[in-house]
Amino acid sequence: MKAFSTTHPILSCEQADVFESSILKDEAAEWSAMKTAGQGIARMLMEDYPELRPVPKHLKVLGLIGKGNNGGDALVACGQLLADFPRAQVDLILVESVNGLRPLAAKALSQLEGRIRTHTVDSQTSLGSMAGLLEAIGGREGFHLCIDGLLGTALKPPLRDPIESLIQAINAYDRVDLRAAVDLPSGWGDAGGAIAFRADFTYATGIVKRPLFRAGAHCGRIRYVDLGFFKGDLPLPPDSKEHILLPSLLDPLRRLRPAVSEKRSFGHLFIVGGSTRMPGALLMSVKAAVQSGVGLVTAFAPASLVSVFAAQVPEAMWVAWPETASGTLNPRGMALLQEQIGRADAVLAGPGFGRDRNTEMLTQEIVRQVECPVILDADALRARVMEAAQKRKPQFGPLIVTPHMGEFKRMAKLLEVSDLDAVVLDFANFNKLSIVLKGPNTRICDGARTIYSTRGGPVLARGGSGDLLAGIIGGMIAQAQSGDLEVIARGVALHGVAGELLARARGQVMVRTTELLDYLSEALRG
Repeated sequence: MKAFSTTHPILSCEQADVFESSILKDEAAEWSAMKTAGQGIARMLMEDYPELRPVPKHLKVLGLIGKGNNGGDALVACGQLLADFPRAQVDLILVESVNGLRPLAAKALSQLEGRIRTHTVDSQTSLGSMAGLLEAIGGREGFHLCIDGLLGTALKPPLRDPIESLIQAINAYDRVDLRAAVDLPSGWGDAGGAIAFRADFTYATGIVKRPLFRAGAHCGRIRYVDLGFFKGDLPLPPDSKEHILLPSLLDPLRRLRPAVSEKRSFGHLFIVGGSTRMPGALLMSVKAAVQSGVGLVTAFAPASLVSVFAAQVPEAMWVAWPETASGTLNPRGMALLQEQIGRADAVLAGPGFGRDRNTEMLTQEIVRQVECPVILDADALRARVMEAAQKRKPQFGPLIVTPHMGEFKRMAKLLEVSDLDAVVLDFANFNKLSIVLKGPNTRICDGARTIYSTRGGPVLARGGSGDLLAGIIGGMIAQAQSGDLEVIARGVALHGVAGELLARARGQVMVRTTELLDYLSEALRG
């Protein structure tokens, strides 16, 4: 069997159902998977909730329970929360009578007997009555958590009552801290859905489903609860060009380093960037690179800034680059890079460049001349640079670009993107490069496959976050002396996990971008 050590495949709902049925062949296997899923969801909920505030001991939980396995997963999650928080209060809204539940969901419910309050609705319950029920059981405080286990992957639109009215009512109800969906938000699937549960987090169980990444989904942030479907001698999953990252991707960084080693053992990263108008971007990239674990960092910066920067980051070696009249790097300084390039294991260019013809020409020369792996970020991402990328010699090291969506449209000359996954795949393939398309779910693509990182969250949606990421990715590539997709993805994962740790410790809002650096080491020690 093919080993899936650092990623797992992403499948359509139909593929996932067929594959899952080949693994869960009897009720005992299904029950074991349900317990693992529910307990995993409860654990991850308690990891994610602190981005709001500390988890209250008197946790108030609302479960929306359908008749099938997603309802069972939600019930197991509620049971685990009750076990972990004895003072918690759990209310369940059932859309089927107890007798209408499938056997495993009924079994999960029976194990909660005496510890929960149940409320049953049916097709005769009006939308207004649904809203009134939520007000009545939520009280003045509302709920800390709402867990959606109404529908699974077998959804065939349109929705019918009471589920449609209940989803509308809970979406309009504003006293829920965190809304969690089991596997997929109810109402969302391969066929889409006009009405779907609006989740803050979706906890994908066993297999990550492709609709979670479709534009416009109500899925919120995506978590993956691994149920062990891709281990041992289990059946092979369908071929997929899309994969999700696993925590094990960071394991190579968690090992003891060789006792006999020195700084050159861990790579040398060159960083070319900065301008007098945007000096901070380069400084953040250098700080992140220095902390990434790379052995050496050499930074080429505008001559007028070098002495100030060297005082702030003395761990890097600073080289003064001649400036243009507008304070950007002069292409004539390329000789400085050429003189020392033999010592570099990777080159990062672009942070704080500024957008003018000078930096565009300089980036084109770097792409044409530098033989080791090259990472382009920020203002280095230009359409004319992509023309140079197509002519990069095949024997040179890989080219990696790290745009956000606006930069991607600019360098790909796109106004709108209809099928983003296909466009990214084609762009990487045509330009012979790897792309890190930053966003709520970051795509890492080499033209043959796409790896998704779902780590990070809104705490990273602030100026300078991309500069830190570029420095970390550069450090990973220089250390590994490789631009393989999983090496690039390791930098993305490290950045995302550190962001989550920052948010859990300090919240999502009142933080500074560079505080993320304080959590890089913790991301490897958890």
